[in-house]
Amino acid sequence: MKLMKTIIQQLDQISSPQTFTVSINQHLTLILLATKSTDYVTEVVLSGDGASADIFGIVLGNESHVIKINTLQDHQAPHTTSNLLIKSVLAGRSQLKYEGFIKVRKDAQLTNAYQRNENLMLSPEAKAESKPALEILANDVRCTHSATIGKVDPEQLFYLQSRGISVKKATQLIVEGFFDVILSKIQDQKLRQSIYNTVGLLVQ
Repeated sequence: MKLMKTIIQQLDQISSPQTFTVSINQHLTLILLATKSTDYVTEVVLSGDGASADIFGIVLGNESHVIKINTLQDHQAPHTTSNLLIKSVLAGRSQLKYEGFIKVRKDAQLTNAYQRNENLMLSPEAKAESKPALEILANDVRCTHSATIGKVDPEQLFYLQSRGISVKKATQLIVEGFFDVILSKIQDQKLRQSIYNTVGLLVQ
């Protein structure tokens, strides 16, 4: 049975680099929350056989926020797993600059590492950059990465409007649904409500 640990990290304008080490037979769930300009660097080191980690990010950008996030998934031992998903919703002239790096060391055979960045743009002036990178020294691994940038689906918006929901409320519901896979992992009701409130401020 794995030892489970969850950490919720709210990113400030000045955030010191952080390293989280996951040892043998441990699982870490790391949730990153960014609602203002920040420049954040984090490393998740999977140092023990069978270690695993889920890394989730919720980014809510508005006005002229510049949000920089740099992550490293460092697989040092065999049979390790990491799954990263960072989602952003960007309004105004906000920007997300994300750099993600997966490193699989020579001894980390049978590693499974995944990295995905999804971005939803609410403004034509908002920008998102996603730069994935891999360094694989082992020969029996599975590593994948992907990134998407898009706008609110007009068909979803039309469907909700046809049910008598205003454009603003419909957009808010779509954004909340976009984050649902991560929000469902946050047990703190006050924190979840704070995120919903911030979403409401983005949708004009």
